[in-house]
Amino acid sequence: MPNHDLRILIADDDEDDFILIREFVKDGFPSANLHLDWARSGRDALSFLDSNEYSVCLFDFRLGDLNGLELLREVRKMGLTLPIIFLTGQGDEATAVEAMKSGASDYLGKASLSGKILSHAISQALELHREKDQRFKAESTLDAQDILLQAVSDASTILLTGKNHQDAILEALKILGKALKVDSAEIYQNMDSANGKQKFLECFAWRKNISFDKDHEDIFAGTTWGSLELDRIFLSLKENNFTQISMKELLLPASKILPNQGILSFTFVPIIIEEVFWGFIVFGNLQPVRQWSRNEESLLKTVAASIGSKIRRHDDEVAFHSIVEGTSSQLGDDFFRSLVSNLALALPVGKAFVSEMIGLNSSECSILAGWDNGEFVNNKTFNIKNTPFEEVIAGMVAFNSDSADDIFNGNSFLGKQNVKSYAAVPCFDSHLRVNGHLSVMDKKPMLEKQRTLSVLKIFAARAGAELERKRNENLIRNMAYHDALTGLPNRILLNDRLQMALAHAQRSQSLLAVLFMDFDHFKTINDNLGHDAGDLVLKGVAARLKKCLRGQDTVARLGGDEFILLLSEINSPLDADNLANKILREIRKPMKIQEHELNISLSIGVALYPRDGETSTVLMKHADEALYLAKKQGKNCFQFYNSKKAGLTGP
Repeated sequence: MPNHDLRILIADDDEDDFILIREFVKDGFPSANLHLDWARSGRDALSFLDSNEYSVCLFDFRLGDLNGLELLREVRKMGLTLPIIFLTGQGDEATAVEAMKSGASDYLGKASLSGKILSHAISQALELHREKDQRFKAESTLDAQDILLQAVSDASTILLTGKNHQDAILEALKILGKALKVDSAEIYQNMDSANGKQKFLECFAWRKNISFDKDHEDIFAGTTWGSLELDRIFLSLKENNFTQISMKELLLPASKILPNQGILSFTFVPIIIEEVFWGFIVFGNLQPVRQWSRNEESLLKTVAASIGSKIRRHDDEVAFHSIVEGTSSQLGDDFFRSLVSNLALALPVGKAFVSEMIGLNSSECSILAGWDNGEFVNNKTFNIKNTPFEEVIAGMVAFNSDSADDIFNGNSFLGKQNVKSYAAVPCFDSHLRVNGHLSVMDKKPMLEKQRTLSVLKIFAARAGAELERKRNENLIRNMAYHDALTGLPNRILLNDRLQMALAHAQRSQSLLAVLFMDFDHFKTINDNLGHDAGDLVLKGVAARLKKCLRGQDTVARLGGDEFILLLSEINSPLDADNLANKILREIRKPMKIQEHELNISLSIGVALYPRDGETSTVLMKHADEALYLAKKQGKNCFQFYNSKKAGLTGP
């Protein structure tokens, strides 16, 4: 229940009703800082909404100039997504359905209205709105992530495929600049000036829809770090740090140069070549300093590494252009398969493998894609203990020109390869952690060590970035659908699974149960032992709940100390009865938290499909009402939904 600022707009043409609703709101939220506005008509309500921000709106369905549905449509046309609850004195079920279809958060009859009912509806509407907003933000983050990932992929493709390295880098800057919505993207090389001071020389520049050549007036060229008093940025970049600075932070020498360009903030991404600071990419923005996520920083560092590799290898690009053509448009598994086949063809060797580490402390590696004399292989694992690959996953390169058969002889997998030579390099993520390795092997000696290792290093950078991209994408998606504390599914994922379970139950005419669970006296634990102890209890209970379930069941955390259990494909209500008893027994076992032995308990409400409802909303509502009955029965027990007692709400 909200205990902070709560601003509510009440639209009702009856002053007595407004006063009654206002008092219900005050009764329902005694600890909240309330601000209530009264609109006497639909037009007044629109005027209030045009000049104020509200937490929630309470609209009478029968207003003089606009009815509730018309007013709702006008509000949505204004681009406002806040929750709206309709209040009516004579609405029917059809009207309620129409209101909910039109986007109302709830529909309440004034005749049965009370402080508890109204506060419960408002709290639920605010919570659902918050969850919807969080889901929107998560989806927006994923969309932004996808855009940046695509830009990184496109830029990497350009960097890998462009025959002219200058044109390729300019195009990559353009792609990144547009994707990041910055106003300029430039690359500078750090150089030693005649007097020994560090100087930077502009190499490439892109500015919002226009690419400039060497003759344009650049921002940093011809100056030194010392002359701008930006030595701290130089030192940070040398340590491979992502660095930002705003105009407000600039000292006088720099501020005299930079304001002329209209740029308000700069983001520096270091370019490291062969473990040496080569220079940097600087993104300029006409807006103040923006907040970059860690993943964005990682991706930009990945691109910077790709640009550094392009700068380093442009003279050798023709030699392995056949590899580039085979892998430039691929991502994920397609990229890895294309990479190994083209590596084997271009180097040339009989075998090529992309392998991923299985865990940080394991000596086991998994082959993501392999090429073995004309055939693809994958889904194989092998142990690298006591082989040169141990050095590779430690960050070093390995090369043996003609005695690999002796070295690999004792390894169950590598010994069967019957190879004479091998080369391997590590794959790094953007934090310079090894996440896999790229290797080639052949039955004949390898003679070109430098070229072989150079090619492998270049494509290991892309392979490492691709490995990280997949892992980051999976991590973000997992965060969007799971509770951060317990790792359990959250409300979004629960709703998806409940919808699928209901669809299956309808097709198979089977039963399912929804169990709504809530701690008894959980606030006492937080108050007496602190929230850290409370978090440990929540994680412990989550683990115990998972132990009680079958593989097809789902337990989710809604937030706070509320959990939902979806029990699908049950034979009778007795199955839900048995599970509820099992959970109560498991939870009652003493739990040791921070040297304290706690005796905890749950109250459980059970709703059954189809007896107690045929939709997810109804089942959740009835399970919640059953939970309230369990609380009234003295807690530490469970209750099935009782339709005769429907309409009761929680305290």
